[in-house]
Amino acid sequence: MTMHTDRKIRLSPHMAHNLKKDPKRLAFIYARYAFAAQMTESCRSILEFGCSEGIGASMLHGGRKKYLGLDLDTPAVEAANKNFSTPDVRFKVGNFLELTEGFFDGVVSLDVVEHILAGEDEENFFKAIVNNLSDNGVCVLGTPNITSTPYASPESLKGHVNMFDAQRLKSTMEKHFRTVFIFSMNDEIVHTGYYPMSHYLFAVGCSKLDQEA
Repeated sequence: MTMHTDRKIRLSPHMAHNLKKDPKRLAFIYARYAFAAQMTESCRSILEFGCSEGIGASMLHGGRKKYLGLDLDTPAVEAANKNFSTPDVRFKVGNFLELTEGFFDGVVSLDVVEHILAGEDEENFFKAIVNNLSDNGVCVLGTPNITSTPYASPESLKGHVNMFDAQRLKSTMEKHFRTVFIFSMNDEIVHTGYYPMSHYLFAVGCSKLDQEA
């Protein structure tokens, strides 16, 4: 199930730009994936909403799990398939708001929910998580803290249409999971410090509530 270590990886222009111009941003992204991988370590299968170019797939599947990554960005998914796909590691273009792919032990979604409009789309997003998660599965959701908005770039502000603070993130997750843990993150460091001073938030949901229609 391991990825092909002899396969050459060709970065997309977007990823290459990040690596050359702002490499610390990639370090932050990988740190987020490292946390999600720890939280889903015991899961036998992983579904990722918003996989982009698949750079976090190797951490999430750990060489021993089935993994499916979904994204609406066709060029990004094509790059993921070229660079990282195996028989057990798959990437698909798809709208996960109306997704039914079967049950997975873990669902991971990083830097996605803030791009989804509040209201019906947000509700469908969380329903899709629950409806594709096994009864004892784990959901790891990460999103920038609303308190980070004053420091966001103009590009980020355009796309971040649905920001959360810790309280709203927890209360939203609790509509779908019996147990929810909130963690803070600054740069690469995950902690349980004062939420308003955290740049990034994680919610870990366990023991989902009833499957939703």
